[in-house]
Amino acid sequence: MWSRFLNLNMQFRNKMILSFFIVISLTALIMGYSYYRMMSRELEASTLQGLEKMTTQSVDTLDLHFKTISNIGYSYFSDTSLQKFLDGPPNTDNEQYYRNRLTSQKLQNPLISFISITRLGLDSQQISSYYYYNRNVKSLLDEEQANLFDKALQMDGFPFWTVSHTTISTTVTPVKSISYIQLLKRITMNAQHPIGYIKIDIDPGVLDKIFPGLQKGDASRYYIADRSGHIIYTQNKEDIGKSIAGSPLFAAYKQTTKSNDYVNFRYENQNKTYIGFYEPVNAGDWIVIGSIPLDQVLKKVNSFRHTLIFIAMISFLTAMLLASLIAAGVTRPLKELNKKMKQVEMGDFGATIEVKGKDELSTIQHSFNKMTAEISSLISKVYETELLKKEAEIKALQTQINPHFLYNTLSTIDSISSIDGDERVSFICIALGSMLRYNLNGGSLATVQEEITHLNQYLSIYQIRFANQFAYEIEVEPGIEDIIIPKFLIQPLVENAIIHGLEQKVGKKTVRVTLGSVDEFTLKFMIEDNGVGMDPAMIELFHRKLSNPNDIVSRQSSPRTMIGLANVFKRIQLYYESDPRVEIYSQPGAGTKIYFELPKRTA
Repeated sequence: MWSRFLNLNMQFRNKMILSFFIVISLTALIMGYSYYRMMSRELEASTLQGLEKMTTQSVDTLDLHFKTISNIGYSYFSDTSLQKFLDGPPNTDNEQYYRNRLTSQKLQNPLISFISITRLGLDSQQISSYYYYNRNVKSLLDEEQANLFDKALQMDGFPFWTVSHTTISTTVTPVKSISYIQLLKRITMNAQHPIGYIKIDIDPGVLDKIFPGLQKGDASRYYIADRSGHIIYTQNKEDIGKSIAGSPLFAAYKQTTKSNDYVNFRYENQNKTYIGFYEPVNAGDWIVIGSIPLDQVLKKVNSFRHTLIFIAMISFLTAMLLASLIAAGVTRPLKELNKKMKQVEMGDFGATIEVKGKDELSTIQHSFNKMTAEISSLISKVYETELLKKEAEIKALQTQINPHFLYNTLSTIDSISSIDGDERVSFICIALGSMLRYNLNGGSLATVQEEITHLNQYLSIYQIRFANQFAYEIEVEPGIEDIIIPKFLIQPLVENAIIHGLEQKVGKKTVRVTLGSVDEFTLKFMIEDNGVGMDPAMIELFHRKLSNPNDIVSRQSSPRTMIGLANVFKRIQLYYESDPRVEIYSQPGAGTKIYFELPKRTA
């Protein structure tokens, strides 16, 4: 499909614009959708975390209020004076004292809407924070208190929480709230028996203030309920005492994994998705359970989606305008490049483009100019190489000697020297003959062992020539003898050291050759002498010639020392197709050390 698009019969500029359109559209769609999904999940998670935090804080506050009320109830339960008062005959003074105490307790603690202590007996005398003067209200509360007292007897002194009616200071109409109930007992050393019970009602207004954040809109709900689904408390007082066991919310709660921590879950109700949540309450084995519509949770997500679509449309239009301008800017340099390439096809390798700017197209133009320059340079190099090759062939023909004649001549000199008893002449002839055979064997490569043997023959002749004034040392690391190197690699360097370094020196002359391994891939070579040395300018000239191949083959502008060294390393460059690492350490009068490294190669 893409190949068909590339083969469409349209201008390159139009192809670029169409390509930009496709790429920008796909990129915007993929990135926008990915970003929307990511932000949706993050916003939803953030909202759910806020809901969890709000629920947990509300439950913690509710547990704290329950604990406060429980502590107040236990203080009366453990009051021995109160036990004696309730277990003894009626006492007006004590009755007034406890009435005042209960009234003070209610006024000092805003959690309490009503607190009462009921004496056990036929009259069931009640001491409370205030009296009900409304006969209907009193009748309702008295009937309820009788039922609560029966349950308190069943609990046998253990406190419990339940739903009961109470009144608040702003109205005398009974409202439902949560009450703390505990049976009071007379406790002695030998026995204990019931003497009454205490009832503490929590102010409904306090409960309403605990959960304001959970009631978000008309569709949100929360309940304090028991595990069977009976509503203990909710903001809508008419629902208190009813059951939500058959509701989709409670059914979804039943299907979730029960936990002692906050849990949220999802469920469907009338084709609408809700987020349900619950968290256990410490008192009465109750839970706080509620729900909030999912679309209310995702309200910020929907707003973000609309904003993202608007921004994407504006960005898309802006990007297409810029794409059109960029396409026009790209095609102009490409047309110029196409024109110059046609000139190169016609053989005009001097064609160049004026480079403007530093962008990618400028880099292409610069590369084109560099390519044409390198082509011109390569043509010149090939031409020059062919000339040098012809020149070398001519010189080889001019200096060619019949090897059989030379061998026979050296054999004659060897025979005469043996007759006369001079073994040095015989040794020189044998060494020179071996060197000549090594030279005429052909080939451009040799092993390290062959090169060292050739070098040893060469240096032994010099040692005879200089007698006691010359010494040499060759050190070869074991195991590298079979590695292949260019032929005549070491001997010319040693010869250069002797001719230009040692022959001009007065006194003891030494040369040392070391071959070894840097690692499993690299060989190292070092040629040292104690000759007259070189000055820094000579060393700098060598490095300059090594980096410029055209100067290496030029024999008119450099001393013979530099020409010999440069020719050796030029051969290394040609064989290994890379620049060797060469280091020269030398000072006038202090000798010279040449160090270089080559890759290891075997036959």
